Amino acid sequence: MTARFTTDEILTPLALTVIIDNKVRDPEMSEFIVQAEGLFDALDDFNSMSEKEIMAWFHTHENELVEKLKGRGKNTFILKSLTRFQGHDALIEAMYDAMLAISISDKEYHVDESDLIKSAASLWGYVRPPFKVVSNS
Repeated sequence: MTARFTTDEILTPLALTVIIDNKVRDPEMSEFIVQAEGLFDALDDFNSMSEKEIMAWFHTHENELVEKLKGRGKNTFILKSLTRFQGHDALIEAMYDAMLAISISDKEYHVDESDLIKSAASLWGYVRPPFKVVSNS
């Protein structure tokens, strides 16, 4: 898959999926790394990043992303992050799958996380799959 994107453009939607529910959980971080590695491997014009480099990127950008999600321009920021991939169908499919994998990795339902996935699905022309995570309690 060939496309010209920056590391920030690729990792931001994945990071948003991790932090949008205001809880960074180990399963989400583990899945974030797995999905980031997979996206970088699929993109011909990217060198792979190590797990340590991906984690460093996340920790470097986490506070900035949290602030943008709390600010008045939250929806615009999310929209810009997601629409950057228009016209790159293979990347959109991979990004959507990655975001979905991260969102269900903690096996908990979060409204903001669900809304992010719904927004991505709508923008990218996907019908959200009919899944529901249920609590074992």
